[in-house]
Amino acid sequence: MTSKAFKAIPDRYFVRKSYTDDMPNEMTKNTCNKQRNVIFVKVHKTGSTTAWGIFTRFVQANNLNMVLPKRDNGSMFNYLSSKYLKLKETVLQLPKNMSYNILCNHAIYNKQDFEKIMPNDTVRIGILRDPLSVFKSAFYHFSFNRLVMRKFPNVKRSLRLHEFIVKKIYQQYAIGRSFTNGMSYDFGIPKSKTSNTSFVLEYIRELDQDFKLVIITELFDESLVLMRRYLCWDIQDILYQPVNKGVWRNNVKPNLTREDIDIVRNLNNADNLLYDFFKTRLENQIIQQNDSFYTEVRHFKKIIASVHKFCRNTKKRSCTIENQNGTLSSY
Repeated sequence: MTSKAFKAIPDRYFVRKSYTDDMPNEMTKNTCNKQRNVIFVKVHKTGSTTAWGIFTRFVQANNLNMVLPKRDNGSMFNYLSSKYLKLKETVLQLPKNMSYNILCNHAIYNKQDFEKIMPNDTVRIGILRDPLSVFKSAFYHFSFNRLVMRKFPNVKRSLRLHEFIVKKIYQQYAIGRSFTNGMSYDFGIPKSKTSNTSFVLEYIRELDQDFKLVIITELFDESLVLMRRYLCWDIQDILYQPVNKGVWRNNVKPNLTREDIDIVRNLNNADNLLYDFFKTRLENQIIQQNDSFYTEVRHFKKIIASVHKFCRNTKKRSCTIENQNGTLSSY
């Protein structure tokens, strides 16, 4: 829906203060039109909410229509469906003379269902993260560290994740799917097929044809610069402030054995295949870029550092960014 529908979305998901950037002409001149129709597959525990903020701001800035859930209980505003998308049941319908532009809320990827609702020229973007990091993130995000602490009060904090793994506690809870091939599930691989390697590999080949870009969390800034180029967006379109970034990284470092890591890897065979394929593909896509790509990435990282510093300072009303030529611009 149009920007009026965003009243239900909490302010923390948007960069409220505006920025622009003084990129050199050869980096910013457009030889194409901005791509306005995009599907973003929002994958759990991958940093996808940070990326989601980029797409929702793009909708607002360009007065576009976003696919939104028909029902919202106040906490599920960014969920179209936790299962497969059923258009009439889960999606808020547009007038017949209008079309959707951006689909970026949580929904299990299904090519046929998505094509029913999105324009023919829609570009598909996904996101993936190292499966071991996903497992760790889910453990802390869903408060299983506290559960382990209550069950085993004598276990050291750094060993709680180890205890969680060896005692297979994740199997006891419905949310356990986040610990076993959760990314594959979000990309549309049925749970019953995740142990079928030949099926997974064939499915990955299909995804390879469907998706223009799959963001890799460990190469987030590089992915965004590449996305900007593919979509013909401006640099300000991909600015971001991290959301839902786990504070546990600053508080504790889980002590995992080699056996623990192997268990997690084996639990997430499909996710490993998916991640390894698209990480390699992204690296190859980056290699194909010219030297200006690396210059742009370095400059973008400086901009993002300034944005993060600015957003943490609620008293400042303007942001000063150093341009590549060494001059300063205030916004």
